[in-house]
Amino acid sequence: MITRKKITALLIILSVLTLISIISTYYAYQQPIYKTTILGTYQHDGTYDYIAQLKPNIIYNTTTLTPKDEGILYTNIVSCINITFTYAFTSNPEPTNLTVQHQVSVQLESPGRWAKNLTVIETQEILQLTDDLNFTIQVEPNEIARLKEKIDNETGISSVNYRLNIRPTIHITANTTASTIEDTFDPQLTVAFVQDPALGRYIAIWPLKTSIEKIIQTEQVLQSWVANLRIASIIFVIASASGLTIATGFYIKTKPKGKTIAKIIAPYKEIMAETTQKPPETNMIIEMKALEDLAKVADTLNKPILYLKEEKENTFYVVDGQTTYQYRITI
Repeated sequence: MITRKKITALLIILSVLTLISIISTYYAYQQPIYKTTILGTYQHDGTYDYIAQLKPNIIYNTTTLTPKDEGILYTNIVSCINITFTYAFTSNPEPTNLTVQHQVSVQLESPGRWAKNLTVIETQEILQLTDDLNFTIQVEPNEIARLKEKIDNETGISSVNYRLNIRPTIHITANTTASTIEDTFDPQLTVAFVQDPALGRYIAIWPLKTSIEKIIQTEQVLQSWVANLRIASIIFVIASASGLTIATGFYIKTKPKGKTIAKIIAPYKEIMAETTQKPPETNMIIEMKALEDLAKVADTLNKPILYLKEEKENTFYVVDGQTTYQYRITI
């Protein structure tokens, strides 16, 4: 038999299961149903290196400086700077065919004042720029200073700080099993001629390394475990919520209605006696509409009300010879 105590325990279990199902559903819908899969990647690497040729000097007492050496490139002791550029392209999967086009542009600039784009002839004559992908260039501070002074004279501006902007533009076309790659890479190098009250006149060169990694192609892949989890969690919610609703209905139905039996019999306790015996078999059984009516009969007959408490039903009766007056109530 399903008792109220058992239904209460069932309600607690179903409430916990419903909460778990809601949490699992929330978790399932927080997960992306599609996962982005990278089919391939590629990378550009542009690397600059240099060797600065020095005039006879006391501060370093050496004839060359490289990026690995510690020391500032003071303009007054640098005769020329030989710069090399190396380009590398890598991809995964590897390209089956690779086409590379390149060009190098050089700009002399007085920041915030003027800028001049050097012609091909000027880059070859002044900088000895080679026409290779992995090119070399020679920067002579005196030559650059003379060109800067000519432009200053034309503009009427006195430039203390100026720079060379060296920009190779590399366009590649590569065929891979994942896709066709078409991209442009332009790793600019800046050679700045600086005059600083604290550091003096020096040459700064940056950046020596430029790398760019890109994705060739991506693919949206359905995550079946997420889809299955969403379906299962919804079924779990529906099942647990339905069970909770049904159990709640049973719980409400088993709730005692109206007054408790103790409150009902309280006014008649003095004329009532509890018994374990069922009403005797008599010739006549008269059903009363209310306990109050039975109490009136008991008072008239001057007999006690016998009270039989059973699991489902409470029976009150008065016996008068072969006549039984009774009232039954289920609580």
